Amino acid sequence: MTRMRSIVTTAGVGLAISLSACGNGPPEVAAGGGGGSVVGSAAASGLGAPTTKVTATSANQFSPGNSTVATGQVIQWTVASDSVPHNVTFDANGNLTSPGSLGPGETWQVKFTVAGTYAFHCTIHDGMNGQITVTAGSGGGAAASPSSSSSPSASASPTP
Repeated sequence: MTRMRSIVTTAGVGLAISLSACGNGPPEVAAGGGGGSVVGSAAASGLGAPTTKVTATSANQFSPGNSTVATGQVIQWTVASDSVPHNVTFDANGNLTSPGSLGPGETWQVKFTVAGTYAFHCTIHDGMNGQITVTAGSGGGAAASPSSSSSPSASASPTP
């Protein structure tokens, strides 16, 4: 009787976990803008010429660690050629992350459409953190109302 109760309990817990995971997919990537939704392009050409470049170094740091850009501007992360793989994940939106890990020389771009402060980190290396401050401005994209809880736009295609 105790064994049967254990089996039924285990099956019930497994079913509950499976059902609670439904609907947790990646963020939507669309070809439009605004409202803090994740908007980007999977085109090989990326999101355009970057105005700011951040390097993931062999010392497991982002350089520079803090940057400021205007809405509509593109930031590009590059893994240094002498480094190990890294990734970029935004703290407020863990689904917005570089695809897998980026190897030496690979890049990933993000275009910010909403003003705010965006902390990010490398999930592979503890303590590897950075921050982008986005100001409302005319950086070539559609400016949106200031919001610190919105998501930046992203390109999902690394380029070697």
